[in-house]
Amino acid sequence: MKNLLLWGWVLCLVLAAFPAAAQNLRVEYSEGEVQVAAGSGWKDLNPGDSLPATAKIRLAADGLLDLAQGSTRLSVSQPGTYVVADLLAAAKKVSSWQLGQVVGTKLKGAVSGTASVQGARASTAGGARAGKAGEPAPIEWVEASESDEAIADGRYLMEAGRYDEALQVFQDALKKAEAGEAGTLTYYIASVHAHQSRTALALRSLDRVKLEPQEPMYGELVLLKGQLLLESLAFNDALALFTRQLQLNPAGDFAQALLILTSYSYRGLGKNDGARESLQKAVRLNAGSELGQEASRLLSQL
Repeated sequence: MKNLLLWGWVLCLVLAAFPAAAQNLRVEYSEGEVQVAAGSGWKDLNPGDSLPATAKIRLAADGLLDLAQGSTRLSVSQPGTYVVADLLAAAKKVSSWQLGQVVGTKLKGAVSGTASVQGARASTAGGARAGKAGEPAPIEWVEASESDEAIADGRYLMEAGRYDEALQVFQDALKKAEAGEAGTLTYYIASVHAHQSRTALALRSLDRVKLEPQEPMYGELVLLKGQLLLESLAFNDALALFTRQLQLNPAGDFAQALLILTSYSYRGLGKNDGARESLQKAVRLNAGSELGQEASRLLSQL
């Protein structure tokens, strides 16, 4: 009897040590052609479906997929055929990078408002416009537009954690937006989805907007899209995005932020030499800046 009790406790400990292995993944969101191997063929995947880690899935060029296993979230946006267990391992590695915190608190704050990012005018709704250099500034008040007010309301709701309400405010404003306002509103819509761990939806939102330097929040748009591509394991696409932007912005805080994110692209591809070179370039741009120090910290971990 004692031996049976002992083996029972051992079995419980073993099962407790590997809960994720037996836990299926749930399809949270799918778009485009996303399928799972079934017998000798394939069948479509839909939200609510359950997948074992041993399942094989494939995505077409238009496919997007969000999966969840407990607190772990997994997004895939690259076309191809995958074993879910391999994707889960890669997603856990990316999750350990805490990209949301890196982009949200370190990179975005450092590049916000820098000249290299601002190919566009900074919006100053409700403020006064300055005159030409050397002339007295005329008092000319700029009225806040409906989009400005919606952004203020939506940001307040986001900060309060009321994401569904914020999303509705931004989506309603986008329907009535004037030319030049769509990019900023789409950025906030994607930000809400990102906060809700809906990476595929956030990425699809940004895919519908062509990123242009004249967008008021161009830098933030690029950083968020890069973050989403990395989180959805699209390392080559992320690398291509950062490379294009570095050609346009080879110096300054924005370039340092892009080089830091480039290093994550290389790490995802298993190319630590490329990651090391990117971080070294970021340090050389300005070793004493906040981003230069962050690049040095990451460099020490490689």
